[in-house]
Amino acid sequence: MRLDLDRRGLDVDGYQLGADEHNSCLGLCISLYLSNIKKFAINKYFKYMSFTHKQLKAFVAVCKHRSFAEACGELHLSQPALSITVRNLEEQLGGPLLQRTTRSLSLTPEGEAFYPVARRLLEDWHNAFDEMHNRFALRRGRLAVACMPSFAATEFPSIMAEYHGLHPEVDLSLEDIVMEDVITAITTGRVELGIAFEQDPHEDIQYDRLFVDEALIALPPDHHLAKQKSVSWQQLQTEPFISLNKRSGFRSSIDEVQLRLNTVPERIYEANQLTTVGRMAVEGLGLCIVPGFCSGQMQLMGLTCLPFRAHKLRRGVGLFSRKRRGLSAPAKAMVELLTRSY
Repeated sequence: MRLDLDRRGLDVDGYQLGADEHNSCLGLCISLYLSNIKKFAINKYFKYMSFTHKQLKAFVAVCKHRSFAEACGELHLSQPALSITVRNLEEQLGGPLLQRTTRSLSLTPEGEAFYPVARRLLEDWHNAFDEMHNRFALRRGRLAVACMPSFAATEFPSIMAEYHGLHPEVDLSLEDIVMEDVITAITTGRVELGIAFEQDPHEDIQYDRLFVDEALIALPPDHHLAKQKSVSWQQLQTEPFISLNKRSGFRSSIDEVQLRLNTVPERIYEANQLTTVGRMAVEGLGLCIVPGFCSGQMQLMGLTCLPFRAHKLRRGVGLFSRKRRGLSAPAKAMVELLTRSY
């Protein structure tokens, strides 16, 4: 295998990479991979690229000042230590980069070619550290969260506002999707966190409960049951009932209780969104059962919310994330905020 470095770029066994393509080791590896260069070519290249950040800084400082003495002052190194550092770099690259005499210091042709490359590598190094520091300090980053629509429309906007106030430089996106799709969004990597009702255990998903929700009955204030302090499942059986469609996990929980108590309503209307269910109740089409955290939303529509007298429907609401995969700094900050809020 042959490696040639000149002003045009890097030549690997006859394959020419331009200067822009080898700004960093990563860029070079991608270029080699995309060009179907054999795997051993990358390994061979890294053998030549085993120099250190300290060696690059030393070489660039000497080139900039054209003086070992001035470079020593910038780097706070003794001249013997600086000379050894540059010499080790030359040995790793395979030849001299500097032409030293008692009166002058100049770059060899190879040194002239390597100098801009070394500066770019140092710049990439510093940029990479700055980028990661900003991410860990939450001065940069992105977080995608999936929420079941009922939570997204009621609780989460205020959480988003508080999060943005704390970390304004983090881009926060929300997917309000049905509870069953929240898990899919996490496993496929589309989002990092999900918020939904507790579900059956999943081998790849971590669940952490935030709070326990208790479902309520929402009905018009002029309904004959609205004057009661609580309502039984048996009383609902003879009333027109408005519910989410059968794909909804919340609907499944309601169906389970109604079947167990033999209180399946005689007439059922269906809708896809809880806001639609609420609006239908406002128009007098029937009663509906909603998560407790949606009571404020229902009351704004003009509905009255009452608890169940017995056989209360309670479900955990919590955070979902991938197991065996660490959370990003923005995600950890969101988990901390949600945990503190509930």
